Amino acid sequence: MSLFSFQGKILLGERLGNGKPGAMTWVGNAPACTVKLSTESTDKTESFSGNRLQYGRLQKGKTAEIDLTLDEWTLKNIALGLYGTVLSVVSGTVTGEVLPPGLVADDIVKLDKSFISALIITDSTATPVTLPTEKYSLDSANAGTVKFRDVGSYTQPFKAAYSYAKADNVTLFTAQPPERYLLLDGTNTETGEPVIMRLYRVRFDPLGELGLIHDDYGDMKLSGSMLYDPTNAADSALGGFGRIEQKGV
Repeated sequence: MSLFSFQGKILLGERLGNGKPGAMTWVGNAPACTVKLSTESTDKTESFSGNRLQYGRLQKGKTAEIDLTLDEWTLKNIALGLYGTVLSVVSGTVTGEVLPPGLVADDIVKLDKSFISALIITDSTATPVTLPTEKYSLDSANAGTVKFRDVGSYTQPFKAAYSYAKADNVTLFTAQPPERYLLLDGTNTETGEPVIMRLYRVRFDPLGELGLIHDDYGDMKLSGSMLYDPTNAADSALGGFGRIEQKGV
């Protein structure tokens, strides 16, 4: 018997067909993780005593939910919360990218690529004229935005040529709801004893919100359901939802 205060590392991996986890990834600092268990039931009131007392309770179902807070901005964590797909873009060059027509001084345009360099702007005359660099500026090389200072009498639309660096993209809502095998490699900081928790099938909901501008550290709050796993449930030592392990004495 002891008091408890848990900390530990949370790892997530895909659940394999045999009920075991595949390759797992540490999610980084996770300051909060909570499991919530509940039952659905129907109460029966007796009708023979004159007091209408509770006479029975029929248990109709069991549900388990999880809340997980992630502090680390990683591609896998972002994809998890956004039902996203991680796509890699190799470095390369672009020539003749047509910019929006009718640009005037102080307009800002977004190029197709991000993380750009070696930008050259030309116009659309039969023999293209290269705009002097004082006519425009690279407003953000990272975002790939260009600000025009003076469009003069050049023939529009302008065209851009540039180089771009390799990048990783996370698309939104392009993947099925992520289902993960969760492992907590924990410690009871009150006693120093190890505590291991396994959850076999955790299906996460998309992020309820994702703050994009912060005055302090940001985080990602995930919620989801713990689903019944018939493969593991076939072994009475494993159970259908998960289990907690402590080192024997």
